Amino acid sequence: MPLNSSEDKESSYVAVRLLSCLKEVYTFKELEELLDVPAQVLWRYTSHVQFPERGTAKKLLDTIQGKKLLERAIKEIVLGPQGVVAEWKLLFNPRFLNIVGYLAWKYFGEDGIDLVLAPSERDSALAAVVADWLDADACAASEKAWVNWGKLLSASYHSSERGEIVYLHLPRDVIEKGTRVLVAKGLTRDFGSLPAIASIVEQAKGELAGAIAVAAIGDKWMENASKAGLKKVKVIVRKVNTGYELSL
Repeated sequence: MPLNSSEDKESSYVAVRLLSCLKEVYTFKELEELLDVPAQVLWRYTSHVQFPERGTAKKLLDTIQGKKLLERAIKEIVLGPQGVVAEWKLLFNPRFLNIVGYLAWKYFGEDGIDLVLAPSERDSALAAVVADWLDADACAASEKAWVNWGKLLSASYHSSERGEIVYLHLPRDVIEKGTRVLVAKGLTRDFGSLPAIASIVEQAKGELAGAIAVAAIGDKWMENASKAGLKKVKVIVRKVNTGYELSL
């Protein structure tokens, strides 16, 4: 598990994990040319046969950032050749989820996150991977109030996407007093669930520390983030008038 210190940002573990993510888009031959590292060595890294020394790891991370390799990977995975966001490509791709986890770690790694919360079950894999990077727990809210959960934390919101009132529930003991919560969402139009999540966290006397979304279609999410009292929100891909823009 990566630790959230400036020294560890140069660690071989992080570099190897990122290289494995980039294999979703780049071949070993392409990475060899881009990173100036032999393909056989890169294979040993990604196969965990060998790990780079700290200095080599730092050079790899600096090159990945300098040549914007993550940007190309995100564009190809999220938008594809048609330039259209497909949610299934985001939420069921382990390599891509780890890219999101890495970005969440860089952005929220010093915020002491205790719990990563998915506002729906379909975002649960994303929440689990982000939690892994942040060394936090993970859980997903449900629209069903399961009897075997016992006492519940509940709230509702109006979904403009579905045109109905949606109820969210969590077991009461999931969020303890003082728990710092990060919300993780895949694709959203307005992040309408944020105020409901904020209400649930408030009921538990926790603290809503931030939110991360892979892609937002529209900008109303900013209004709902404000309603939820959130000042720190990371949206990786945003729809704008000219298409989509990335924020890494």
